[in-house]
Amino acid sequence: MDMQAIEDKYTHMGLAVFHQSDQPGKIYKPHRHGAVHIYTVKGLAKLKLDNGDWQNVEAGQEIIIQDNQLHEAVVGPDGWDYIFATTAQEARHQGLT
Repeated sequence: MDMQAIEDKYTHMGLAVFHQSDQPGKIYKPHRHGAVHIYTVKGLAKLKLDNGDWQNVEAGQEIIIQDNQLHEAVVGPDGWDYIFATTAQEARHQGLT
């Protein structure tokens, strides 16, 4: 799927869309927030949802983090470029707008 199609999908869902890039090795400690959709464009991250196992999230994969779901992540050695889609309210809460 091309990037415009991904963005259009999220926009049609009423979500705000952001392009994000993280440096290699960045750590997101366990945290919670509103629901988000994350579509990996390039690179990878290891992600853990709730008390589940770590999973690799690679290019072309989408992860949906539910509202208030505990999660954490570690960015891979080549960094992580992704599309981050969420409600306008959650985007403001996270300082994206």
